[in-house]
Amino acid sequence: MTNRFDELTKSLVQSVTRRGALKQFCAGLAGLALALTCLAPSAVQAESDVPFRATWESQISIAPLAPPLFAVSGLGAGKALHLGAMTAQSITEVVNLATGEGAASYRFTAANGDDVFLTFVFLAIPTSPTAFAIEGVWQVTGGTGRFEGASGSGTYLGQAEFVGPVDAIGTFILEGTVSSPNQL
Repeated sequence: MTNRFDELTKSLVQSVTRRGALKQFCAGLAGLALALTCLAPSAVQAESDVPFRATWESQISIAPLAPPLFAVSGLGAGKALHLGAMTAQSITEVVNLATGEGAASYRFTAANGDDVFLTFVFLAIPTSPTAFAIEGVWQVTGGTGRFEGASGSGTYLGQAEFVGPVDAIGTFILEGTVSSPNQL
């Protein structure tokens, strides 16, 4: 079974041009965003938008999927408005190292255990052989506790520096707005 999957993956990778892969990737991301928007609970409306800002440092590791695609795993800590001290953990994250394009879903957890779930679409731009500047957009897809039914969006910037073949350290700043029916 694994060999059949590997053969299928190799044939797909060889049969798709970079431009075609980019179109498929963007179409998939657009479909995911549309699906998340349609599936979000519409009965719960947010009271008002408030500023949301987070800064965090993260330990990052990568693992090859079907090159140039790599799975990324990140775990870090920082601070955020309405969360205070928080942890940031990737749930899923994939980056195309040939184009720098990527998508991720993350969980930000406050000290009291409340979670905010976010999706990211980003571009990693090489600034040296081992470093990348990262810029992108994010959207809140839900949460727990006082963030249940939350929504919001914004932009983010970051840097990642590889400190080994598969390990990096990153720093990130996220800005935008968030709303919640549970009074932040």
